[in-house]
Amino acid sequence: MTWLKTHWKALGLVLVLILGLVWYTRPVDIYGLGIGELEAVIVRISYNEPGVGEQEARSIGLRPGDPLWQTVLEELEALRFRRSPWNAVQQYLREDVIRTKPTAREALVFYLWDSGDRSLMLQMNAGTPCYTSPYTSRNLPAFLSGGEETAGGLAERVRVLMEVD
Repeated sequence: MTWLKTHWKALGLVLVLILGLVWYTRPVDIYGLGIGELEAVIVRISYNEPGVGEQEARSIGLRPGDPLWQTVLEELEALRFRRSPWNAVQQYLREDVIRTKPTAREALVFYLWDSGDRSLMLQMNAGTPCYTSPYTSRNLPAFLSGGEETAGGLAERVRVLMEVD
């Protein structure tokens, strides 16, 4: 009991750190990644081949009131991400490169802007999903709930929407 009395501050600090990490790594939506109420979205789908570069790309810009705005917004708001516990520190320490495998890939990228002029880039379907920190503008990994199946399904639905427009 005396050991507990002498170390209660350190144990309390460890408990606070653990609870903070559990809270930080909880599933979040796009707003939990640090973006506010959306004012504009650019959706880009590109196909890259190693050693060749980008083979095909298609993009569309949307604002509130556009015919596809609500559909794309619902797709974005339905996504859930888990952030790495190291993201909170990593974004302030050094610039890291998120590695991808050199294979032919289709990348789905969302560029988001909110009413406070903050921006967020969200890339999926090209290896590890990543997002830009709205605080340091560094790329950080995010784990998409449902993994590559969710990203692939979203890319397919967005591609169909882009063809309709």
